[in-house]
Amino acid sequence: MGTTYKQSGVDIEAGDAFVEKIKPHAARTTRPEVLGGVG
Repeated sequence: MGTTYKQSGVDIEAGDAFVEKIKPHAARTTRPEVLGGVG
């Protein structure tokens, strides 16, 4: 069996939590040129 993301130092849950935490801050930088959202 290969190495998992977690074993290699990647924490998907922590990344998802971080995205949720910064969404309000990133939303304030939205301009008409932006085509999509965060996450």
